[in-house]
Amino acid sequence: LIDNEVDEKYADEIIGDIENSLKKESNIDSILSAVYQKIILKLGEPEVITTSDKPKVVFFIGPTGVGKTTTIAKIASKFKLEKNAKVAFITSDTYRIAAVEQLNTYASIIDCPVSVVYSAEEMSECLMEYKNFDLILVDTAGRSHKSEEQMLELKDLIKTVEGNNDIFDYEVYLTLSITTKYKDLINITEKYVDVENWSIIFTKLDETCALGNILNIRMLTGAQLSYTTSGQNVPDDIEVINEQYLAKQLLGGNS
Repeated sequence: LIDNEVDEKYADEIIGDIENSLKKESNIDSILSAVYQKIILKLGEPEVITTSDKPKVVFFIGPTGVGKTTTIAKIASKFKLEKNAKVAFITSDTYRIAAVEQLNTYASIIDCPVSVVYSAEEMSECLMEYKNFDLILVDTAGRSHKSEEQMLELKDLIKTVEGNNDIFDYEVYLTLSITTKYKDLINITEKYVDVENWSIIFTKLDETCALGNILNIRMLTGAQLSYTTSGQNVPDDIEVINEQYLAKQLLGGNS
């Protein structure tokens, strides 16, 4: 587990949890099996985006450079192609010059409308325009998680949807890169602590051989895991987190 960059504290906790339930004569297979089952329990059931009776607004939050916009395009494509859902994009990422352009490119390929909002008031107007859609995917600015002003803007955008909860459902997904150092991931998740009830998407699984941070952040925050991405291909390189595969990998398996 530690070789796979699971924090020592959590590796000890897992071993501690199973120690009491094992018999003295347990062989290595039964020990491994107990650890495997315990990891699956710790990882928990994944939280996935679904459509409902109301239009659903899905916010994607997280630091710069983790692949939020590409992840949004993958999710939009899947819902459009597989479920024939009506999907719209909103971007509030007006800080990064290429962000709106990138989303526009994806939107034109999969034939979805896209709007740019600069304030909570504009967000409110925009939502009303899209109230007949199934999914409204919101690309937020990749916060420098040190910027208080940007965090307040983000909370204002979410409050706009909360204020219209008779019309809209909403969910929030914190997008993180598996390649970010654990210490930095702790710092990032602390900055988003005032944003309630987010689930976690991990990107860039193709860029690392150590997946321990997925378990670390799950155990640190208690937030549900959702999707993982592993490449740039839209819509293919995304999947619902596979806790059995992940548990095997963390225990040094190859399949």
